[in-house]
Amino acid sequence: MVPKISLVLLVVSILFVGTLNTLSYKVLYTVYSQRYAYFVSNGINVLYVVFGGMLLYPRMYCNRSGRVPEELRKQPQKKFIVMSFLDASGTFLSAMGSVKTPGYLQTILNQTLIPMIMLTSFFALGTRFSPLQISGASLIVIGALVSSFDSLLNPSSSAAASSGYKMSLIFYLCSNLPYALSAVYKEVAFKNQKTDVVYLTQQVSIYQMLIGIAMLPLTSIPGVANEEGMSVAEAASTLDDGLLCYLQLPHSGCAHKPTFVLLTGYCLLNFIYNTLGLYLTKAASSTVNAITSSLLLPITTLAFTLPILGNFREDIKRETFMGLVIIVIGFLLYQYGSSSRKKSQVSDPVDSGDNLTLLDKDDDRRRFSKNRLRVIHSPAPIASFQERIVGIKIKHGTKDVLGFNGCVGGGGGYGVGGMYGSLDGGFGEFKRVQSFDSRFSTSI
Repeated sequence: MVPKISLVLLVVSILFVGTLNTLSYKVLYTVYSQRYAYFVSNGINVLYVVFGGMLLYPRMYCNRSGRVPEELRKQPQKKFIVMSFLDASGTFLSAMGSVKTPGYLQTILNQTLIPMIMLTSFFALGTRFSPLQISGASLIVIGALVSSFDSLLNPSSSAAASSGYKMSLIFYLCSNLPYALSAVYKEVAFKNQKTDVVYLTQQVSIYQMLIGIAMLPLTSIPGVANEEGMSVAEAASTLDDGLLCYLQLPHSGCAHKPTFVLLTGYCLLNFIYNTLGLYLTKAASSTVNAITSSLLLPITTLAFTLPILGNFREDIKRETFMGLVIIVIGFLLYQYGSSSRKKSQVSDPVDSGDNLTLLDKDDDRRRFSKNRLRVIHSPAPIASFQERIVGIKIKHGTKDVLGFNGCVGGGGGYGVGGMYGSLDGGFGEFKRVQSFDSRFSTSI
């Protein structure tokens, strides 16, 4: 049992670090500008491969108790490739829209991931939802529309008035679709298997890095990277120039910008944020997790109005506040509906997935049916972007959640040692850290 004071500190830490994570994501893309948005998305992928390797490989080869479960290592690579493709698609779309989409609006648009997951689960798995869940998701959509309509119809700010603003909003919103598909696929692909969080993260990160680079030709489409589109050669040059900018070399145009600190720091901050999320999932009740999620949304949204942000400070209109209130109400309604539905199915096993469709004729349909009722019970995704560790709610784990146990000088190092368990919580339990790439997903 976690002491109350420790739990309070954990929640406060998540709210603080989560807010910094959200702010740093928007500032990162703004500083690099639209020209280097594609580089930033790929730079994050590369850094996650580096950081993930630093966590995974010492534990795998120096610590017997930290070895990856055999059944996980024997998984077909196509599962990781599919996840990586979907996550890379979400990352690409969100990167193309992040520079010109206001930070507060990014946080709000992220919440539409909930109804998108519901729709995806319904069509792909036949998932059924309670009236409260549907009502909550509907309010989330309404709140997002209320918050964004005024910016679309009356672009008064310099960002809104700039070219490509509406397309940026569309790209950012559409990035939720591949994330939703990825969430449902993960739920089905790794059902009831022992998993190693860091191993899954690293596998998906490697493939996503390669797929992200392969998406370079998409930047030549008019309206994607810019209004005219880039030639393949020009797009490739932005990767070279972006690297020079990241290193802040002379004549790169970034010598006096904190580009290195922003990109590297964002990835490190995101690791910390999601690690705290894993701790909260493991240590706290579903009620505490839901409250934390509900608080994080308005806090991160309103944080963009803080004077300390200087030139990155954003003005939030009355319509945005109205939309935010509607979304929070919808989010709470959705959480309550999910909790009530789960309790009713536990008390009434007859009303479970197997009796909702004709399943006896097909093993695959039976497998999908059992998953469909579990996807929607996962904690709702919240404002987050870099969902790097494939999100799981750990049901069975070792005591050494963060440590190497004998590797790197006898322990005390930073790593997720032995953090694996059955996926009873489900891969649907993840959150957006404002970008999209579902590799480091936690359930808050």
